[in-house]
Amino acid sequence: MIVKQVASKGKGSFGGLAKYILDSKNQGKKVEDYKFTNCPFKKKEQNISYIKQMQELNQMVQSDKSLHLVVSFQEEEHPSKEILEEIEDELLRAVNMEEHHRLSVTHNNTNNFHIHIAVNRLNPNSNLLVDPWKSKMKLQQKARELEEKHKLKQDNHPTPFRGEEKENPKKYREQEIHSGMKNLLTWIQEEALDEIKELINNPQTKQQDLQELLAKYNLEIKPRANGLVIGDKKRNLFVKASDVNRMLSKQSLEKRFGPFKAYKTSSKVAKSFGKPKSLLWEEYQSVIKQRKSTKTIELDLEKKSRLALKESIGLKYKEQLESIRKNGMLSSFSKYQKRQLIYAYKKAELKELTLRFSKKRKEIHKTNRIFSYKEFLLERALGGDESALEALRCTKMLFKANENILKHPQGKINHKIWESLKLQITKEGKAVYEIEGHGKVIDTGSYLKVTVEDSDRAILTSLQMAKEKFGERLDVQGSIEFKKRLMMVNERYNLRINFTDRSMRRVQEQEQRKGMGL
Repeated sequence: MIVKQVASKGKGSFGGLAKYILDSKNQGKKVEDYKFTNCPFKKKEQNISYIKQMQELNQMVQSDKSLHLVVSFQEEEHPSKEILEEIEDELLRAVNMEEHHRLSVTHNNTNNFHIHIAVNRLNPNSNLLVDPWKSKMKLQQKARELEEKHKLKQDNHPTPFRGEEKENPKKYREQEIHSGMKNLLTWIQEEALDEIKELINNPQTKQQDLQELLAKYNLEIKPRANGLVIGDKKRNLFVKASDVNRMLSKQSLEKRFGPFKAYKTSSKVAKSFGKPKSLLWEEYQSVIKQRKSTKTIELDLEKKSRLALKESIGLKYKEQLESIRKNGMLSSFSKYQKRQLIYAYKKAELKELTLRFSKKRKEIHKTNRIFSYKEFLLERALGGDESALEALRCTKMLFKANENILKHPQGKINHKIWESLKLQITKEGKAVYEIEGHGKVIDTGSYLKVTVEDSDRAILTSLQMAKEKFGERLDVQGSIEFKKRLMMVNERYNLRINFTDRSMRRVQEQEQRKGMGL
């Protein structure tokens, strides 16, 4: 279970947050269920309005008056309604907000079932802002306790340092997932880290050798504050050296090489960090540019049409008023009555005009919506574009020790898409295939993760997919039960797949000898 306190953005709006988590934009397609707590009404619109009014009573607070928490569970976990309510209560009790007005919404649109909790930070009795001290650390501690209590799968929960919380490299990953672009930290770890480790593990290596190696990648290591950073030589881009790897921390390097000293390097640059050219990125930029241009033109035409019609309406009723004014046959009271009638007609016509053009503007914004590169890639990948799926998987995806995994022995990557199966693609690029109620196969490009059910359908499908993706020799990780079922299905359907696992290979060799009558 992962508990995340979403960072506030300015003053915020409870109404806007409620719309977002209730998925009002898509008529609630993501939503499985929702619940208001400590609120007086039954209808959601009334409760949201009530919370907004309570927040408006306190005009002294200039920061965000709402707290947004996301509680996410591991794949295949879906706690009962009673357990969810207890988890929610316990988490808010940990930050002294159990009595506050709140809205909780469960979402089932991703591979991980999760719940959004929107909380009014103003105390319901005093209407003063509650800003819990070290709330993130308290939530992580409570999450550990709840995992044990409800026998949930355990996650790694970061413990912040005293004082300010340590900046977590995970934040860089989140930025990559949103933008679809690698950052400097990921690039160094993928391109240079293996060579750096090999160099440092060599007892003959000197401090200058390390700096020469970094120079090959157009990088340099230098002191900053109380530690060291690795940065691009030509741009103001750098990351903490210890975030790249702990062996590059100041303490580790000084223990190995002595006090840090900068050397003049002579290595030629073989590779440097930068945004690689991509046809998909260029296509996305072209689409966005076209949408922006179209939206500007259409909004400009809408404005001109609206102002022209408004002026026309004004002139029409002005002429009618002038006609009444010059009519000597009418009494003053009759003129007054006719003017009031004209004003009412004018007001109604202008209101209708405003509503009509407001709807038109919304349609223009919706038709020419500016979407993220990640959304563009998702749409293309769902349409069967394997290069878009590869771009989605720009961040390396790791698996846990207790998961059932099939992969290539040498780590071969394949981004094939099976459009014949029911498919959902997550924002990280995981292709989730549902096997008609018999389980799931999750494809990350570098490995397949199998959710085992009573039926062997998921096992068979995953082996067929793995054979097509990685060949007839597979690496296997998982439980003994999973490995047994793999061998049984492989033999029953004559798939002729060989496994690298020693115990599995031994069993296969014995079966082959029996078949040969040895």
